[in-house]
Amino acid sequence: MIAYADHPEGGPITDLEGLRRALRTPKLFVSLIVLKEAPELLEDAATAWAGVGTPRIAEAAYAYITQYIRGLLSTRELLAKLVELFPEMEGADVLALQRALKIGTGMTTCDMGAAVFVQNPLAPTPGAPPRRVVAEAPKANAYLVVDEGPAEVYDLDTMCVVPYMAARDPALLHPLQAAWEAGYSIRTRGEPRCYFYGWPPAAGGAVAPRALARLLGLRPCV
Repeated sequence: MIAYADHPEGGPITDLEGLRRALRTPKLFVSLIVLKEAPELLEDAATAWAGVGTPRIAEAAYAYITQYIRGLLSTRELLAKLVELFPEMEGADVLALQRALKIGTGMTTCDMGAAVFVQNPLAPTPGAPPRRVVAEAPKANAYLVVDEGPAEVYDLDTMCVVPYMAARDPALLHPLQAAWEAGYSIRTRGEPRCYFYGWPPAAGGAVAPRALARLLGLRPCV
């Protein structure tokens, strides 16, 4: 399995042609959980991004990702370029960014040291922004935050676009935000050892849709 479309019309994707079809369907594209990189489909991902988001931003990001693949930019330099684009992004751009990155490079911004937090629509009020903000995208209600904790949890749920709520009770937070607040770093690249929901987080564990956790053979963290 190379990807999973977390949508009622989606499900597991096992080959490049299946992934290409998903990229051509906007509702599947923005719900993709990409498990393995497929740089040969980066152009398709950029086209899909331009279709749901801001074409100018999609084109710029595609150019930067291509330069990274060719060895012309380091990971840090690529992240710096994306930070420059971030303030102009809308909601669809933020979702598409992570999918295009993972397809092209095998990484999201989480694996580069910066997570995206978006205001949780379930929050009663917007509240204060998160800590350690690197950049803000007002039109997306999103923040790019430093993501460099000493222990890791894996994101097989949001593709590094984590719902954020300004609350102190971990039980009210998305499990990935709660883990980040507790000092964990969020990663999308690597091999989780188990899956967890809620509090407390488990080092090396993943947050994932239950159907995907079953497909990957992940057991609950204990």
